Amino acid sequence: MRTRLERGDPPEGWVSKSSAAKDGADKRRSTRMTLAVPIKIKGIDALHEPFTEQTRTVMVSCHGCRYVSKHYVPKGTEITLEVPRGNPDRPPREVTAKVIWVQRPSHAREMLYIGVNLDVPGNVWDIPMPPDDWFPPPGEPVFVLEEPPPPPPAPPATPPPAPVTLTASWDASEILVMASRAEGREAELNAALQLAKRESAIAVREESARAEIETIHKKTSKQLHEAMEDALKATMDRMSEATVQKIVERASKHMAEIVEDARKAYEAATVGLDEKIAKAVREAMNGDNGNRHGRGKRRR
Repeated sequence: MRTRLERGDPPEGWVSKSSAAKDGADKRRSTRMTLAVPIKIKGIDALHEPFTEQTRTVMVSCHGCRYVSKHYVPKGTEITLEVPRGNPDRPPREVTAKVIWVQRPSHAREMLYIGVNLDVPGNVWDIPMPPDDWFPPPGEPVFVLEEPPPPPPAPPATPPPAPVTLTASWDASEILVMASRAEGREAELNAALQLAKRESAIAVREESARAEIETIHKKTSKQLHEAMEDALKATMDRMSEATVQKIVERASKHMAEIVEDARKAYEAATVGLDEKIAKAVREAMNGDNGNRHGRGKRRR
């Protein structure tokens, strides 16, 4: 049986440069763009734990993307990407992809770089004016960035009203008519003028009187308040003096009672002491007389 080398077949696992280049070309079927797009990743990590991660892309194309992550996902793992649409009024687009490349960090604090291949290729990123080899997702039109509608025109400014000026446009005939109407009514006009003057003078006097009354009221209120304070203070002073006087009188009376009781006790003690001294003297004298009589009898 002839071997592979004898038949001219390549060894198992051997890939020619042409096929590798072809695979690389297939993986890069659309132009890549360096772009940071916020995305949400949902999947199962290497520890078979479900996770959800909010992250961003580093590079995008119609066939996949590369994003940063803190979750290690093995090659061949299916994940779901939630990509915001170009129209913010529409809900995010959910697409599925497969992990094809993982770059481990060189330090523990660095993030992983993960490359994925979209199951359904297309401009899922809603990038306006993409490269020529890009195309929309199946069943969707080419994304065009909608320009916001222009703001409604501002209403015309209303011009300010013109100032009103009062001008006299009487001619000579109207002046003569007015003068003729006033003739013969000088007394009436004079009386009306005098009445107006009197009413004005009365109003001025009333205003002055009100101001004076208010001033007097303020002064009176202040004086009354001061008088009440003085009276209250004097009353408190008198009450204090009377209280002190009562205390002194009570203390003097109590002291007199104590002195009187002491005097009585001293007098009683003095009287009893005098009686005791007199009794002792009498007893002593009686005893002395008895001794003398005894001595006289023995001598006889």
